Amino acid sequence: MKITKAVITCAGFGTRFLPISKTIQKEMLPILNRPTIDYVVEDCIRAGITDIIIVMNAHNYQPLHYYRENLRLKEYLKKTGKAELYQKIQQIPHKANFHFVKQTDQDPYGTSIPVKLAKKHVENEEAFLYLTGDDFVYTEDKNRCLIAELIDLFQRSEARAAITCLKIPLEEIHRYGVAEVKHENGFDYLETFIEKPAKGQTRSNLANVSKYVLTPEIFALIERQQPNPQNNEYYITDLILEMSRNSKVVVKNTNSHFLNSGEPLTWLKANLMVAGQDEEMKAELKKFIAKNW
Repeated sequence: MKITKAVITCAGFGTRFLPISKTIQKEMLPILNRPTIDYVVEDCIRAGITDIIIVMNAHNYQPLHYYRENLRLKEYLKKTGKAELYQKIQQIPHKANFHFVKQTDQDPYGTSIPVKLAKKHVENEEAFLYLTGDDFVYTEDKNRCLIAELIDLFQRSEARAAITCLKIPLEEIHRYGVAEVKHENGFDYLETFIEKPAKGQTRSNLANVSKYVLTPEIFALIERQQPNPQNNEYYITDLILEMSRNSKVVVKNTNSHFLNSGEPLTWLKANLMVAGQDEEMKAELKKFIAKNW
């Protein structure tokens, strides 16, 4: 199955990052000088994705503005003798075919809703990516592309969906949704999800990091989905688990770094991780920390 489209959700409230998320989408918070979502977009493009559908909050158009031309800025830089600076951003709108979908206050809340809202863009595809815009899986090896690896695994496995999981220490597993798998014919297939398991509840160390390959059959499941009884939200993981009971859902696991802008501490760690790959910046940070901390 050829995969050329990705749906990226960018519509949440980001409550763990209040008060700044009152105005700025957490997906638009910077990792160095780029918004978090742009790292997700770049991974998609490296994996051969040509069309990116961003599902955004109807009250916040920041992703749209970032991925569109800014002629006012271009004219300002030209007038002030800084036209060369525009070269840093002039390719942003042309990196892919960008489409924008609004998630309104009338839409239900939950991780399966952006997929439903993006249906017209992907319902005729053999398969498509579904990703969150506030986090990404990071590897120091610049030749690796984990999104491409996920797609390749899906294509080789004869599965009907794929998920990405991060191997983490068992003592941290209670903080995550955990995938338990069965090994079959050289692949790991999903058996069940356990949300934030108690100590001893699972021996799996595979944390779900919300990077998926889905097929259009997901839409039939969405149409009849009932909200999760615990909090009345509509979870994509509930549908993927339902799908796994009749079809294979392959699991891609990795030891890479999961970086996100969901809360101040993880956002700061993400910035330090990426900054650490620049030797000059790393040296300056080390000096600053040694002197001030």
